[in-house]
Amino acid sequence: MKLIQAWPDLVAPADLVQFRCRDRYLVANPGLAAWTTFDEDGMAVLRALARGEAPPPLPAAAVERTLADLVLHWLVYLPGRVPQVRPPDPVLNVVYYAITDGCNLRCPYCYASSTRRLPGELTTAESIDLVDQVAALGAKTMVFTGGEAMLRKDLFDVAAHARGRGLRVNLITNGTRILDEAVARRVADTFDEVTVSLDGGTAETHEPTRGKGTFALTARALALLNDVGVVPSINHVVTSDNVPVVDRLAEFVSGLKVRRVRMMMHSEIGRGTHDNLGFTFDDYLALQRFTWTHPLAENLLTDGPKAAAKPCAIRGNCGLGGNEIYVNSLGDVYPCKLITDQPHRAGNVREQRLAEVFASPVLADLRGSSVFHGTNFSDCERCYIRGACGGGCRAFHAARSGDLKRNSRALCRVLRQSMVSSMWQASGYTGADLRDHQDDMMTPRLVRDGEIHPVYEDWRTEPSRLLPLLA
Repeated sequence: MKLIQAWPDLVAPADLVQFRCRDRYLVANPGLAAWTTFDEDGMAVLRALARGEAPPPLPAAAVERTLADLVLHWLVYLPGRVPQVRPPDPVLNVVYYAITDGCNLRCPYCYASSTRRLPGELTTAESIDLVDQVAALGAKTMVFTGGEAMLRKDLFDVAAHARGRGLRVNLITNGTRILDEAVARRVADTFDEVTVSLDGGTAETHEPTRGKGTFALTARALALLNDVGVVPSINHVVTSDNVPVVDRLAEFVSGLKVRRVRMMMHSEIGRGTHDNLGFTFDDYLALQRFTWTHPLAENLLTDGPKAAAKPCAIRGNCGLGGNEIYVNSLGDVYPCKLITDQPHRAGNVREQRLAEVFASPVLADLRGSSVFHGTNFSDCERCYIRGACGGGCRAFHAARSGDLKRNSRALCRVLRQSMVSSMWQASGYTGADLRDHQDDMMTPRLVRDGEIHPVYEDWRTEPSRLLPLLA
């Protein structure tokens, strides 16, 4: 049977959205993270179907091809074949372990507010037992962080034990303790992936937040790691102060071998609540334009959700309490490294086995909720990227809204900008296209009536903020 014969019974979701670039349209199905592009004729077919009208006066073969594309890309459903998204049942994949709270730096925006090593941190034996429990739970990766993880003298012994248990072992460090080739080689021999924190391509940019003399130490650490065969990732906190000189960062990184530079938006978490730094939507747009068009920006990755290689890669939530958990230096377990307030403490590995803590109601509630199920994501219900975004980072939302269950509309604006621009890029469009046709390519219109999607400008009416949850 030809699809056109089923025309009256084909189902077009009511919230299909369209974006335009010249004479082409990107169409997205918010519920299934599905999208593809069409020309004017293809859009005429979809609009007629969405509006309950007769097929447009086009050749029958052209209408049939368009209907096939719509069905294959999950933008239109066959009669009786409307898909249902199952509730999430995530498997633990990553455990972050802050092996110490001690840190040799005092970064003003530190989410962990790290200073000195805390009394009562897990011992070497307790840390090794934690590794065994992580492996027994079936997790794949253990990330050692802090504080500054390299201040723990037993770091390499504990990490080596993790590798011996079959875990992928990663390190997050400020790099200042990698002082010579011997240390760099030990890092290379122990860790599968290394992430180094760097806040600028010059001392003038990096040191106001990281401290005097730190740029030279971190730059040397990156070079030493390269010399022993490590290709590290870089975490770079972007603020309104350093966005204008991101070109200097790109120039510096171009002289190194790096996996990626994650451009992490400044957030009001930990010491960041009172550091008088900030990051705006205009800053984000400036970063995007830089990464889209600058010849040295290939490895620079802006924050925010990105389109998967193929449509229908549905993301129900950010993974907190399910795909990942966080264990602090005292053995307290939290849903993620950014959500460490007392109400979200799930337990302590000195008092319970990790498997029991993982099954706790605190974590079960968070991982069981998604943009499709539960009550934690009600602000996402009408969003036009909900199935692709998964609600964004709950900690970043809570830092602005004061409530883990409430979205920051300003952050949602960034998330939508990131997702839609990456859908265009995944469809073959360039950064220059996005730069030159920003308004049309980013403005969502409902296919059924051509009106701008009602949540597109909800950032203009950000609700009043509750008392900070994550100070």
